Parts: sequence; structure tokens; C-alpha cells
Amino acid sequence: LIVAALFLTVLVVVLGVVQGHELYHMFLAGVSLAVAAIPEGLPAIVTVALSLGVQRMIKQKSIVRKLPAVETLGCASIICSDKTGTMTQNKMTVTHVWAEGKTWNISGTGYEPSGDFTLNGEIVHVDKHPSLQKVLLYGALCNTSTIIEKDGEMRLDGDPTEGALLTAARKAGFTEQFIEAGFHVIEEFPFDSERKMMSVVVETNQKERYVIAKGAPDVLMNRSSHIMHGGRTASFSATHRQETEAAIQGLARQALRTIAIAYKKVGLTEKITSVKQAETDLTLIGLEGMIDPPRPEVRRAIKECRDAGIKTVMITGDHVETAKAIAKDLSLLPKQGQVLDGKALDQMSDKELEQTAENVYVFARVSPEHKLRIVKAYQKNGHVVAMTGDGVNDAPAIKQADIGISMGITGTDVAKEASSLILLDDNFATIKSAIKEGR
Repeated sequence: LIVAALFLTVLVVVLGVVQGHELYHMFLAGVSLAVAAIPEGLPAIVTVALSLGVQRMIKQKSIVRKLPAVETLGCASIICSDKTGTMTQNKMTVTHVWAEGKTWNISGTGYEPSGDFTLNGEIVHVDKHPSLQKVLLYGALCNTSTIIEKDGEMRLDGDPTEGALLTAARKAGFTEQFIEAGFHVIEEFPFDSERKMMSVVVETNQKERYVIAKGAPDVLMNRSSHIMHGGRTASFSATHRQETEAAIQGLARQALRTIAIAYKKVGLTEKITSVKQAETDLTLIGLEGMIDPPRPEVRRAIKECRDAGIKTVMITGDHVETAKAIAKDLSLLPKQGQVLDGKALDQMSDKELEQTAENVYVFARVSPEHKLRIVKAYQKNGHVVAMTGDGVNDAPAIKQADIGISMGITGTDVAKEASSLILLDDNFATIKSAIKEGR
């Protein structure tokens, strides 16, 4: 309509000149026609244009919930993205187990229960290493996921991290049937992002009762007063802590996500009814390190965003070294780029965070509450921010962001409701395609 009105304006003026009419009156008539056409047609044109953009974005696996978000996406200058499942494949596989100063390697990928255990390059039998057995078994007991066989393929029903722990245990012979026959979970304290751990109370057929916990290694170290050493329980001394910390750092530098396993024995009649009762005075058993391969298309998407003037920021609950290793692998972290963890973030004022955020490319060990502060800091610096999330606690940050993005596969209904854009494939590369369409 706009083009037609302008064309008619020129046409009227030309006709006026040719036919000898006064140019001034013909010009006014043309302008009047243009003014009359544009106000009525423009909203329709904008709506149609945005709607066509939405249609194209659906084909690229992104659903726009709020029409103006199509245009806002084109203005994005910073993408704050979760690591797990968005930048990585979220297909966890345990490759290393550390206990009592030893590190075992595990072969095999996916959820197939086949693979060898090696120590210093030599294949070993798991039943000859009690500490290794205990890490694997307790990792499977402190678990709410299941692996089922469907159409000849092993499929996970639950969290990929827990699926990796289950698979590692099955490789050692600890099948679901073995666990169900010998152990009974009588209490569960689910994982949450504040505690960064979960725990269960388990009773054995021998009428023994244990609390078993799994979670972030630094958290479980602080909750543990003892450690398995030399086949028995020893006090968690400063030397043991240094040795454990070195093992955590070593696994993290290999871009492995590290989960710690701990336990304590409780009385058969003792009632554990609170998190505080369950998750104190634990005995650390060991660590399980799992790999989560980066999505192959993400590295190119990050580069294209950088070339287009868009900064990509990784946000994760993983260990700092793990996050740093993956960020380098994805070419996301420049030489002068900073990595900030949750503890350092807590000690900063909002003003200090605003000043620091410009040089930060990775936020590690963060909670959903930190995400909201990160979004506000970048917005205070004048950026148009896109923020991804999937959990209930991510909703405030998604809502605050200029473009809130939720996950279509792993996202909760609350996160989706707060978002402007839903990624059907949970893939970072889809965000890049959506921004391209917005532009």
C-alpha cells in the first residue's frame, strides 16, 4: 500500500504537468492520497510481515509466542545461554571414576551396558575393587531415572546425568533387578539448584540403613566429615581434601562434568525427616566424571554471532574448570575473557557486576537467582539481552530478558509461559537462526 500510494503520487504529479494543471494542486492531491493510505495500511503490513517471519521461524524449529519478539530478536546484542543441552548434546556418559586416590576409565557410549574398566591402561574386574563398586552402586541407588529397552534401543526415562550413572553401574553388573532385589528406598530428598545435591534413605535386605547423597563435589566435600580411604572410613583431613580437590580439578580440566557420591550409616529405627538430618556428617566415597559432547553446529553458530556483533555468554552450574574447558572447545572464551563463579558473583554489588560483566564470557556454578542479576547487569549496560532457561526458577530471568527463550524438550510449563520464544530442539544454533530472521 505504501509503494502504491507513492507511485500514485508521482503519477498524479506527472499527469498534472502533462495536462497543464497547476503542479501545486496536483502535488497536494497526491500527498493526500498517500496520507490517507498509510495510516490504515501500515499496521496490517507490519502484522503480516511479522506473521510471515513467525511462519519461517517455525520451519527452523522455533516457536514465537509474542509477535513483537520477531523484531526484538533482530536487535539482540547478547545471548546468555545454558550449557547443558543447549550448547552440548545432553548425552552424558561416565568415562572416569575416582576413589581412594585411583582413577578408573570406562569405555562405551550411550546407554548400552557394555564397556571395560581399566586402571593404568589395564582391564580390571570391578569385583576386585570395593571402592569402585561402592561408587557405582551408590550412584545408581541415589537415582530417580530408569533405562528401558524400546525397539531394540536403550532409552532413558529421566535426567541424562542420572542415566549416565545408571549405565556405569550396569556395566559393572548392578542391574535394576539386582538393585530392586537387595535395596529399598524409604525416603527421598530431591535435587534442587540451591543445595546442588539430592539424597535418599536406603534400607538393605540385611536390615541396614544408609543415607546416600550425590551432587556437586564442592558441596559434598563441605557436608562430609569422613572419606573412604584404604578400604575403611577415615577422618576427612586437610591432606585428603587437597587430594580430592586435585582429582576434581583434573577431571574438570578434561571437560568432564563431575558428580560426587557420599553416604552415612544410620540406625534402623532412626527417622530421617529433613534435609539437615540427611545431608550432614557424610562420608565421601568418590567421584564420577562424565562427558557431555558439544553440539557440532554450535561452534559455527557462536562464530557467526560474533561476526554479527553478538556476544555469547555461557551460563552453567558446572565446575569452573569444566565450563572453561568446554568454552575453549567451542571457541567461545577469548584469551582476555573472564570466567566468573557463583561465589564471586555473590560478593559483588550490582554496580560491580555491571562493570565486570562486559569482560565475562562464562558464568559457572551459578543458581537460577544469579541469572536475573546477570540479565539486569547487561541491560543496565545498554544491551538487548536474550536469556535461555528451562526450569521453574529460571522464569524470573526469562521474563526480565528482552527476549526470553525456553526449551521445548526439557522446559517446564512455567518457563515456557514466561518466554517469548520456544526452541523445539533445545539447540543454541536455532537461536542464531531466529536472530537472523529477526534482522
